[in-house]
Amino acid sequence: MKKLFNLLTLSLLLVACQEDGVTVQSNDSQASKGFDQSFIKKIEVNFDAGIQAKRGGKSNNDPVLDFMIQINAALVGQGIKLEKVEILGVDEAGRTVFFDDKGSKQIDFDWVPNDPRNNGFGAAVPYWIDNTQLGTSSGMSEQATFDAMVNSMNNWDAVACSGGLDIPFLFSSDFDIGLVQFFTGFGGSGLVITGAIAHAGILPAAFFETALGPGAGTGTLGVTFTFSYGTDIDGNGKGDTALSEIYINDGFNWQDAPNDVLFDVDNAIDFETVVLHEVGHGLSQDHFGTAFRDGGSGALHFSPAALMNAAYSVGRRDISGTDEAGYCSNWGVWPNN
Repeated sequence: MKKLFNLLTLSLLLVACQEDGVTVQSNDSQASKGFDQSFIKKIEVNFDAGIQAKRGGKSNNDPVLDFMIQINAALVGQGIKLEKVEILGVDEAGRTVFFDDKGSKQIDFDWVPNDPRNNGFGAAVPYWIDNTQLGTSSGMSEQATFDAMVNSMNNWDAVACSGGLDIPFLFSSDFDIGLVQFFTGFGGSGLVITGAIAHAGILPAAFFETALGPGAGTGTLGVTFTFSYGTDIDGNGKGDTALSEIYINDGFNWQDAPNDVLFDVDNAIDFETVVLHEVGHGLSQDHFGTAFRDGGSGALHFSPAALMNAAYSVGRRDISGTDEAGYCSNWGVWPNN
């Protein structure tokens, strides 16, 4: 496994980001601690311990949960943990995995307005973009994928019911970001911005196989990883979200073509639709709807058909109907919730 940190590089990155007015910190709840060798060694030892725990029989035979166990072993004492993985699939491959699944008693996770741990963002939920992993192998330019990410954030921000929510753009990084890809050996770094959503990259199928298990490279379009502080400081029965990371699988025929591009026809997928779906997860929206196949054609259908279905069916950039209702039920009274 790659060494987890390069101290000199991280120090330079921290200085560069502080010049932009944003504190980019290690995966430690206190930015002022900076980066030191003892922290780096602790991360390495704890990650190895997570691997041993998996081998020692604590696995539930779920590769996603196994991976979460490893990451959270590495993050012990660092103020955040990986709580939720939401996978947008091809056909029925989409699903949600919780680190600590309590069945019907499972609490969900949400952002806390004016959370003092969130870099002073107040009632805003900002985002940043990895500028080093844009563009697709199927021909979409870096500018096109960047624009799709910004459009997706603006689309959710424009929903009328959430007037109290601001979703500002922080900056695009000229260095590789992504805590999850950092743990898989696909680049990234241990740097995070708590209180923000990270568009962490368009990565090869092998990354998804590593993080999500066999078959994920061909079955996963995008995934959102939600980290929490492991607390509920506002007492709303939901865990406090610390940050979210979004990844898109480069192993598909991505196009800028909403509404009229069907996966079942030519394997083309509207890139912005998938990013919009993942941003919905970053903004605390869950999967919903039931999938079923047509008895004659075998085509996959959803009831109701929505952007936040767990699998892709068609380009869909409108936030309406059940998507808007779910969003408004969560953000309609923000920040007074």
